[in-house]
Amino acid sequence: MRLSRAAWNNVIIFSVMGFILLINFTQLNKDESAESMTAEHYVIGENKVILTMNIDQQVTIERAGQAWRLLPEQRISAQLTEQMMRTWQQAQGKVIDVAIDRAQQSGLFISMVLADKPNIQLFSLYLLSEQVIVHNHQTDIYVALPAPMFSQLIPNGLLISNSQ
Repeated sequence: MRLSRAAWNNVIIFSVMGFILLINFTQLNKDESAESMTAEHYVIGENKVILTMNIDQQVTIERAGQAWRLLPEQRISAQLTEQMMRTWQQAQGKVIDVAIDRAQQSGLFISMVLADKPNIQLFSLYLLSEQVIVHNHQTDIYVALPAPMFSQLIPNGLLISNSQ
């Protein structure tokens, strides 16, 4: 097959454009995956509304209008409860790849009912020496938070045997 000079120029131009697009798309995917690994990730999701939360089958916190009600009894102040729930809704950290040995490391089991989710959301909270790890059982994602956040997520005096 013989092509004219203009036809060969078009073949070369389209080949180079295809090669450039191929390089750009592979770089774009690498940048997105690297960004998703280092990006901040919300523990329960962005703009999620907690209706009910149960901590280690000891304390239940439920929404009562604009405030929160603790069951079985009031163990912490209403203001501290409000701060704790706000922290849970806004908490975000880095997604990490970690395997936690549940036989060696005990954690707090937390279940939540969120306004836009039909199922109960399950989390495990692990306090390690330098960080708090939150395991989302639905997505199987581990989110690392700074260790001082543990006292904001689970205030002192909330649980009978606080695992700190």
